[in-house]
Amino acid sequence: MPFLVIFLIEYNYNKYETCYCGLHNDLAQNPEYSRQNHMAKKSSFKRARPSAPSQSDLFGWVKQMVELTETFPEFRRFGTAGDAAGRQWILRTLKNLGIENVTEQTYPVTVRHYREWRLSVDGQDIDCFFMNGAAFTDTNGIEGELVYVGNKVDPNVDLSGKIVLFDLKSGPAMKGAAFEHVSEYIYDPEGVLPNTTVGGTGGPAPSNFPSPYYEAARQGAIGFIGMFSKRPANVDSFYADPTGMVQTRIPGLFLKDSAAKQLLEKMQSKPSGEFAKITLLGESKESTSGNIIVHVPGQKEEAMLVNTHHDAGWSGAVQDASGVAVVMGLAAFYSQFPSNYIQKDLYFVFNGCHYNWNYPFGANKFAEMNPDIMARLVLCFGVEHIGKRFIGVDGKMVDTGDVEPRFIWAPRNKMLFNAAVNAIENNDLHSTAITKPGAIPLYGETQSYFLGGIPCFSIMSMPEYLFFAEDTLDKVAEDQLVPVMTTVLDIMDAAMYMPKSWIALIDK
Repeated sequence: MPFLVIFLIEYNYNKYETCYCGLHNDLAQNPEYSRQNHMAKKSSFKRARPSAPSQSDLFGWVKQMVELTETFPEFRRFGTAGDAAGRQWILRTLKNLGIENVTEQTYPVTVRHYREWRLSVDGQDIDCFFMNGAAFTDTNGIEGELVYVGNKVDPNVDLSGKIVLFDLKSGPAMKGAAFEHVSEYIYDPEGVLPNTTVGGTGGPAPSNFPSPYYEAARQGAIGFIGMFSKRPANVDSFYADPTGMVQTRIPGLFLKDSAAKQLLEKMQSKPSGEFAKITLLGESKESTSGNIIVHVPGQKEEAMLVNTHHDAGWSGAVQDASGVAVVMGLAAFYSQFPSNYIQKDLYFVFNGCHYNWNYPFGANKFAEMNPDIMARLVLCFGVEHIGKRFIGVDGKMVDTGDVEPRFIWAPRNKMLFNAAVNAIENNDLHSTAITKPGAIPLYGETQSYFLGGIPCFSIMSMPEYLFFAEDTLDKVAEDQLVPVMTTVLDIMDAAMYMPKSWIALIDK
């Protein structure tokens, strides 16, 4: 025999052993039936595996990355010193794990650095935060009359010379009752999802932004102030990727709910009009970012890729130190295998510049710089945002004790879909839904690969704090890091022995 294949056979003479959908049947017949009992009773037949990184390993990496990030004034924003330090930390950590084929590919980027921002009304400063992508002012700032437009910019109103005050729409990204309408499969053994929300109480990003910023600029406005009015968490530190950043037109600021109320009260006390001054100082500069790539050689030309991004606007614990830790865990796991067990070339990629234009910028740079790998890719996986469900209540973020509901986008392929369902159930990845094709756009680091026709999985959640300074270490769902890692691992193992023609088949 050219090599010895060792299998672990777990077999249980039990009435549930051959039932593919045993959990659903058992729950229907007995609501008290626990998913742990189901997992113990399910039979399986699989190859012996090396040990995978533990929960303490994965969370330790998240913690190290966050603590490093918080030593830099601009955190891990792309092209900054924090970005460079984060890349070096990933490189060191991977190499210290004994992973051999680790490379860094760098590329030039243009960085907008905001160093001072201020809103002054009647000589009184009002708390604010800069709008990522907005135009700088000179040292004198800009001054103009404030115009409150509510949550819609009327295209027939002349805003020349005015500073627009706009209500950003807050609210959950999706109510739990919608899961059944947008999902092809739901794993929710405790029945939590119908009574929850995606995006907490305020949502990860305003649903009516940034188009009003451009409308105001087109109508002559010289400044734009987005107010997080009635947002329960009372925050203004919105630093978004292209989901909510703007292309440079006019200076812009964000106000939290309490500051917005203060400003509107001042305006009501002056019926003749209130004038404000915006100062937004900074500069654009040329810098460098990059991707970190692990290559685990396989026996065949076909390749699979797993990616996440390493840059972040703030501490970036959930977005995306959590994803970095999981992808590092997968790279460490597969690096232990003898090469004859790995039937496809494997690439684990930590992309930079998620927060840049041409989204996802880092993934697109990887494709541009590695056309040979892209030509061989048959399947991609994106892993992001393993977080707890915190919601805004009375001005604070409150821990609900649940995991933030997560979505998995899956290829329209029965074999891969079934592999994903089995992996979700076997790893008890609760509060998870596989989306219906086209029901929700596929987001994340694999988006452009998906749009390019490569079959893709993407797993992520959309918590309320995603783009805010509140994305801190306490938000990470520590106990979910391993289940997410092993869910991806199980799907990859299933795909490892599928030929390209099977994976590319659309039959679902």
